[in-house]
Amino acid sequence: MSEFSGTQRSGIQSLYTFTPFKQLFGRRKYAIILVPITYLNSTPRNLNWNNGIVDSYTPFFYGRESFKVILPSTINATLFNENNNTSIKYEDMNLKNRNKISKTDVISIFPKLMNFNYDSLIHGYYCKYGFILLNDKHQCPLMNKCEVFEGKNACKYYDGPVSYERLYTVVPHIVRFAEEEGEIGKKGKIISLITVKIDNVERIIGKIEFSDMIKLHAFADASIFYSKYADLMYKDFLWVSYKEGIGFRLRKLNGIIIKFSICTLQDYIKYLLDNNSKLRAWLCVKKKIYFGSKKRLNVNLNNSNAGFNAMKRFEKEFDDLRKGNQQKNDCDNEDLVEFGSFVLLHTLAHIIISKIIIPITPSSSILNDITYFITHPILRNLMGNNKLANLSAVYIIESVYGGLGYIRAIANMIGKRDTNLLNLISDILTLDFPNHEKRFNSSLNNMKNTIYNFNGKIDKSILDILYDVYNEWSSQYQYTHPLHLAVRNYVGKVKRKEINKDSNIRQTFKDVVSSLPLCWDGCNSCVGMDKGCMFGPYDQPFLVSRELVSEFLSTYKDWMGEANFIITKGLYNVFIDLIRLAQKNIKIVSPWIGKDIIDDLTNIKAYRDLDITIVTLDDDKNKDAIQLAENNQIKVIKLKADSQGIVHTKMLIIDDSITMHGSANFTINGLQKNVESEEVSIDENTVKKLLDQFSEIIDKSNST
Repeated sequence: MSEFSGTQRSGIQSLYTFTPFKQLFGRRKYAIILVPITYLNSTPRNLNWNNGIVDSYTPFFYGRESFKVILPSTINATLFNENNNTSIKYEDMNLKNRNKISKTDVISIFPKLMNFNYDSLIHGYYCKYGFILLNDKHQCPLMNKCEVFEGKNACKYYDGPVSYERLYTVVPHIVRFAEEEGEIGKKGKIISLITVKIDNVERIIGKIEFSDMIKLHAFADASIFYSKYADLMYKDFLWVSYKEGIGFRLRKLNGIIIKFSICTLQDYIKYLLDNNSKLRAWLCVKKKIYFGSKKRLNVNLNNSNAGFNAMKRFEKEFDDLRKGNQQKNDCDNEDLVEFGSFVLLHTLAHIIISKIIIPITPSSSILNDITYFITHPILRNLMGNNKLANLSAVYIIESVYGGLGYIRAIANMIGKRDTNLLNLISDILTLDFPNHEKRFNSSLNNMKNTIYNFNGKIDKSILDILYDVYNEWSSQYQYTHPLHLAVRNYVGKVKRKEINKDSNIRQTFKDVVSSLPLCWDGCNSCVGMDKGCMFGPYDQPFLVSRELVSEFLSTYKDWMGEANFIITKGLYNVFIDLIRLAQKNIKIVSPWIGKDIIDDLTNIKAYRDLDITIVTLDDDKNKDAIQLAENNQIKVIKLKADSQGIVHTKMLIIDDSITMHGSANFTINGLQKNVESEEVSIDENTVKKLLDQFSEIIDKSNST
């Protein structure tokens, strides 16, 4: 994409550079990209914001019907200066037919009118309730329709004049979808397995790969206006959706992909929830408020109202607490486990970018070139089209063709157990998180004094409600506290008249709220939620957890950089863990094979079209298992014993990249009852030797 001045950008950085409605500073006074909006009509109709289209596509993973994404060849910014009369007005398409703007409209995050011209940009006016984002007139044009109008000739909520650049910070809302290209199983190089202990037994929950064959769809579908000078009352942002997405499709990108077996990951989450009451309490509260009474958990990437609806649920929760209508705080365990696994992936993506990649890389602009994407069953609209069915994944991607080298370097550091990387993760766990927790707990413990230090500067009844909300919450929801944004919105609504008496009182109220505990088991400071998040600003607090990611990160010394693992307990569980990670093929050599093992392989094959080959003895003891395998399209190579002996080796090879070999036959006795030992390996030499031996056995069987 290129701007009027000739500036060029690529990848995710281009979406931040050429964000519609963001002020571009050039040689002229104002330059702004103004595009058609979904629910607002523009005057003039033809905005002429681009010169030609290089690419366009309909994103299959996006929920808006008939929505198209375009890649402009050149972007035209609209120029405003004192020597031209350029004016572009956006107005709610239903506004002229409405008799009034209701008080219930104040909950909306979508403006009803925007007027861009030189006067409005130099000294503009706006509505504190967000009805008018920008206007050039000193009198509100909606005053005759607005039920929240207060004043005689001028509304007290219509404020200005203020220059546009001081009013808002404008960032794009970016939607993305990533997938690997090429033949399944030959796309990326495995650099690590991820092991954890569940009930003191080693389990393999995932693998980390490096790939240079990632395809990325990314586009901006909206601009988010965060307030700077603008006093948006109880809103944190305004949201403007485009009629068409602005973005691109890129191929052959570098990325680190962390793939988890959904089932094994959820076994791990269940174990953590059973053994960490604080974590369980936090996830239960987040799930309850975010999803409400939904029976099926589902996050829609293009639904900007989910977090906003959660904020409204907070209001009801606060009302119930103050009235003594306390409800039982139970969470369905199955749903909570699924939610927890999703939260871990999302938090992990932010941690990797903000706490690992950015500190390690020398470039200050790396954040604009790195993006992430996650797949998970909760993102059901994506998983139906994703080739990682039954796997969850975190993609960390350089959005520049050919890569910048940073992701490849991080991948090498993981594989080589780099000391700098180990020290960085150690600092996160032993310094960063604990110091953040210490500051936060101090704020929480001193909350009463902090609140009432403002006594005399603001109505005491406002302070009483603030304290009551926190106090009542802690008695109902052990280990947790309410989200400060929700508290601000609630108290601001309940005590609206007292707070809005004048600007000084309103500013004091904001100061009180900003002094309250800000972290809600995850914030910008501790887990690095940033402008590149897949989800909207009000969604983010519900979809991260410092407590959960701390538990996971604490396992890093057990697996990072390790190529070989000796397993002596829970062999059957590890076998299941490994076949769940298969994407292309499974190869097994075992003199004896069990029907239960065939059932397990058949179940995995039902999720993915795997090529499964079993080499075993042609013996009556194996007869039923062989028949079951062949009935389920599993290839079986039967070997006969001869005078030179039998094939006695036992091995499992997953996608020609992970091996498990040792003393155990692949039977229930071998993997569960007998005393056996196995080595799991991703070492390239070990894998090659076992693949060669597997081929030799096959060749020998074909020659007899």
